Amino acid sequence: MAGWGPGAEPSLGALLRTWRERTLLTQEQLAERAGLNVRTVRRLENSGLWQPRTRSILLLAKALELDDEERAMLVAATRGQPPRDTSDDPEGTGSPPAAAAVPRQLPADVAALVGRERELAILESHQSANTVTVVSIDGMAGAGKTALAVHAAHRLAPRYPDGQLFVNLHGHAQSMTPIEPGEALARVLRTLGVPGERLPGHVDDRAALYRSVLADRKVLIILDDAADGFQIHPLLPAGSDCRVIVTSRRRFTCLGDTRSLSLETLAVADAVTMFTRMAGRERVTGTPVHVLTEVVQRCGLLPLAVRIAAVRLRAHPTWSVRHLLDRLTDDRLAELNAGRHSVTAALDLSYARLSAEQRRAYRVLGSRISTDFGVDAAAALLDTTALQARRLLDQLSDTHLLQEPAPGRYRLHDLVRDHASTVRPRAG
Repeated sequence: MAGWGPGAEPSLGALLRTWRERTLLTQEQLAERAGLNVRTVRRLENSGLWQPRTRSILLLAKALELDDEERAMLVAATRGQPPRDTSDDPEGTGSPPAAAAVPRQLPADVAALVGRERELAILESHQSANTVTVVSIDGMAGAGKTALAVHAAHRLAPRYPDGQLFVNLHGHAQSMTPIEPGEALARVLRTLGVPGERLPGHVDDRAALYRSVLADRKVLIILDDAADGFQIHPLLPAGSDCRVIVTSRRRFTCLGDTRSLSLETLAVADAVTMFTRMAGRERVTGTPVHVLTEVVQRCGLLPLAVRIAAVRLRAHPTWSVRHLLDRLTDDRLAELNAGRHSVTAALDLSYARLSAEQRRAYRVLGSRISTDFGVDAAAALLDTTALQARRLLDQLSDTHLLQEPAPGRYRLHDLVRDHASTVRPRAG
């Protein structure tokens, strides 16, 4: 290449700077043309003290319109780069960046997702300009939070070519305690190519390394079934190129610039559509619409309950929809149980995460109240002050075991009331 003397070995930064100036591009223009963050271009040109990703180099070569000889020079210069200098480490970890792993961890998409068009539109359009985009999906057990997050992630995946991460935090898992942030970070960092022996011991150092590894990458991250904000904060990247979708039974109010989506139960028509798809159209043919409507209403219009009812109908060829309705009328919680899927088990896990005081309030309200109620009525039943009753009601509302249809007015979902009226205090 002209401009380099015999035997000269130009640095990566010098090569990029020369070729960029040849094309009359600024660093910002080159970054835009290559689809990279301008910080990547600046770091490569100014110091070259860190190992660039192969994908970034290929994008730059294409943007600079390099010929075969120039591409070979670029690759040779890239291979000669030393590990990243710790003085250029913005997070202070002193660790070299991970290999360019591209995780594809999304679970299988959900075929029968219905009635969530508004939420999907928000998930696909919401984008923060200067900070990482975080959308939190909350709702009661069985509302379909994970299904919505996974479906949205499959639709968003093409926008995040550097990978999609799925982290189950086990906030409400049977026989499992919620995963500690340090352990979650260790798993994610290994997925992203960091060798186990290079993992820092302290959770703060792991979080810093995590942010460094994700810098300049476009990654979609699903944090599923979060127990609280303590789990989530260390797993939030720093740059605006990533997107995070959080699901939880708890409503979060301390995640900063986060868009919150609270999932309600389905509309009747959507619940009937879901039931029909899951059961199979041939199993409901000839069934009057009002019978289908009664079935999904006995399911509380809750996606998990509707799916279980449809699966039970499909699994019993001799049953009619009307027969299923009769069984749901007799004891719906007992009927809404199919293998490892159970409405009772799901609500048991929500109940288990409550404090002793909250459990008592849950049991009393479920067994004594069947309509909407206010703070004063709750205070009388709980034998406490209005201020203390309001605090307990807010806590149950934040965990979606209580609904607040209007300010200061509360009610229990039908299935939650059934569960709360039958659950027993724990021994000891």
